[in-house]
Amino acid sequence: MIHIGIDLHSRNMTLVAINDNGKMLSEEKLTNTPANLDRFFGQFDQPLQAVVECTSYWYWVADWCSDRKVPLQLAHAKMLKAISYAKVKTDSVDARTLADLLRAGLIPEAHQCRREQRDLRELTRGRLRMIERRSRLQSSLWQLAAKYNVIVQDVGWRYLENLADFLQLQLPEVAWMEAQLLLDQIRLSQDHIIALEQAIEEQSDFHRDVERLKGLPGFGLVCAWTVVAEIGDITRFPSAKQFVSYCRLVPGSKDSGGKHRHRSRNKDGNRYLRIAFNQAAIIAYTHYPAIKEFYKKVTRRSGKHVARTVVGKELAKIVWHMLSKNEEYKGFKGKMTRVTTQNYWPQPISPGA
Repeated sequence: MIHIGIDLHSRNMTLVAINDNGKMLSEEKLTNTPANLDRFFGQFDQPLQAVVECTSYWYWVADWCSDRKVPLQLAHAKMLKAISYAKVKTDSVDARTLADLLRAGLIPEAHQCRREQRDLRELTRGRLRMIERRSRLQSSLWQLAAKYNVIVQDVGWRYLENLADFLQLQLPEVAWMEAQLLLDQIRLSQDHIIALEQAIEEQSDFHRDVERLKGLPGFGLVCAWTVVAEIGDITRFPSAKQFVSYCRLVPGSKDSGGKHRHRSRNKDGNRYLRIAFNQAAIIAYTHYPAIKEFYKKVTRRSGKHVARTVVGKELAKIVWHMLSKNEEYKGFKGKMTRVTTQNYWPQPISPGA
């Protein structure tokens, strides 16, 4: 068996091939082209396996390996760093380390989704990134208006033309010029979001998990597709606790010497699932009285930002039970909520929320 480690960057890659005895057979630094991979892998007449880190550039390598039936392991970048520290760190050292760990069976694997699922995931992630961009623009406009004691919430974000008329009357000429530019960018972002949502809704493959999740409070078709695309195979999460942790909906911990500390804003896990569940939580406690009551109870104790995350965490637990146990929606915290057929699209969080 030949073990090949690939240290991949945006324009070039370093490949190291070793045999079962750990002897280096070949090392090359190549530009990122399928032809170069064909040439490097083609020099061996024995069975091959390869490994690459789960950075931003692995899609095309995974497709190349899939087309040529070459087993490829996707290495978890953060976990890999924890077990492969080196004082001298170069591309050659990284590629050799990957090959050695692959030979020893010590690669900490990251989830590698199927190609068709990956395409859907790019659509849903692009929509969430666009919503974040729109929220930043809204925050900039809110801060601009607040300088002149103009409260945007008096009009709201739903009808931008009404907001524009309101701001034109309230703001000085120079500030209004900047506000116009921000409003134009918000409109453009909204158009892009709608286009991505339409592309997601046009997914032709029927997915029973999507239909099941549409019955949850705060979930529409696009939100359900987002969650399904990010999860992939729910069986990779043995428990609801692990799934909720992966969704970034619980704080980490830093316990040492009898002291217990939370690590809030921990970046381990899937940021897109966190965004999706937080948006679903906002819609759920806005439109469902039972969930709103629970949200207010947590708000009185811990504040509205924590309460929003707690609602999202409860929704994530429900999703895990539904998908892993093949169950239908049974209620929120023991209370059955009214299941609505209307798709409430996630609304942007106002800067003052």
